[in-house]
Amino acid sequence: MVVDVNPGVAIVGLVGVGCLALALASLRHGSWIRRAYGTDPADEAGARANALVMGVVGASMLALAVAIDLELPERAVGTAAIIGTSALCIGLGWAVRRYDRRDLLTTPNVDRETGKRLGTAAMLCGVLVLPLAGALWLEVDAGLVVLLATGAGLASLLSIGIAYR
Repeated sequence: MVVDVNPGVAIVGLVGVGCLALALASLRHGSWIRRAYGTDPADEAGARANALVMGVVGASMLALAVAIDLELPERAVGTAAIIGTSALCIGLGWAVRRYDRRDLLTTPNVDRETGKRLGTAAMLCGVLVLPLAGALWLEVDAGLVVLLATGAGLASLLSIGIAYR
């Protein structure tokens, strides 16, 4: 029996499985993955927070692979992916800024003020990418999509850079 697998689906699926595997492996006490994250190997709360973020990314990648494999309309998949990503960025930023969940950040040991700025930057990144969802849904010209994506990416990079200052 020969199974015809779309290479794009396979790559996205493997990345998702890899993220989930890393998340699970980082939960083991003293895991080398914790050190790779920059988390103290004995910091259980930090490891769980990083595993949560990595697990959400992995699950999202698997959902995207399934959507592509089911040949759902590109317009719907792209729009849903952008809205989901935006919501997760805003939620992460809100948790970091409002509830001082600096353990969710990939940068270990940032001070409270830097954490607040990074939380704000994460929320801003989520907001900046939202126009891209509308552009994908409305199936606008590819040049405009590239412009929106590039602009949101550069503005996000700038906001994160300023937050680290």
